[in-house]
Amino acid sequence: MKLTDAVTVKSIEVNLRARNKEDLFTEMVALLKRNPALEDVDESTVLKALNEREKTATTGVGKEVGIPHGKIMGLSGIVAAIGVSKRGIEYDSVDGLPVRFVVAMVAPPEEARNYLRVLAKVARLLSDPSFTELLVTASSPAEIHDRIRTMETAATAVTTTEEQRMLLFELRDPDYFDAVVEYFTEVGGTSATVLDARNVEGFLTKVPLFSDFSRVFTEGQTFGHIFLLSIDKGAVERFVAGLEEIVGDLAEEGRGIVVTFPLDYVKGMPSKLEF
Repeated sequence: MKLTDAVTVKSIEVNLRARNKEDLFTEMVALLKRNPALEDVDESTVLKALNEREKTATTGVGKEVGIPHGKIMGLSGIVAAIGVSKRGIEYDSVDGLPVRFVVAMVAPPEEARNYLRVLAKVARLLSDPSFTELLVTASSPAEIHDRIRTMETAATAVTTTEEQRMLLFELRDPDYFDAVVEYFTEVGGTSATVLDARNVEGFLTKVPLFSDFSRVFTEGQTFGHIFLLSIDKGAVERFVAGLEEIVGDLAEEGRGIVVTFPLDYVKGMPSKLEF
């Protein structure tokens, strides 16, 4: 599902007035209500959904980004709104910074999987400096909506071949772990398997014979995770291009490695990625 399917031009505000979280939620609810999908839902119901979710943990995810969201029974689909604050809003964010970029979302409980994917898409979009710069400089909601549409459709095309591959991606830099998980979620890879993939040096200190060399081995990079999933052969290049948008050129040392293998035998229905 695309973000532009969830947010209308009328639900985008380029100059939020709120200065605190309480007023912001009220303002974002008003924006959400501009979507016809919420026409028959009371504002109090939408506000309650956002506040109930906020009680579990702050949705101020850091770097001036807030993504308040919640679930509402009976909705026909996911609904979103976008707001930009020029001055910043006190939000109790994980990094303590005020929030300037806000995407609010509500969805029916049965849309949990698509809901996760759109949340991940929003998080990745707001981590793109070129996009947040546009949010600050945009002169109209239509300009923001058009830019999102362009970004969502500009990706490398995927040609479905119905020929499955097993894809293995080794991530070597822990700084990118959260963003990679968000990417897997965004493209429908929530069923991917994640394995601890530290190299042998990471385990040598547990072997009595090599315990005297612990300082040598712990100085090296011991982090590593392997993501394992099945993927259509025609989607591999698009998927890898998305990974490189996060971790950089995989040809550079220390970025990671992607390997695919033919699936000679499969029994069952492996999940498929959806771009």
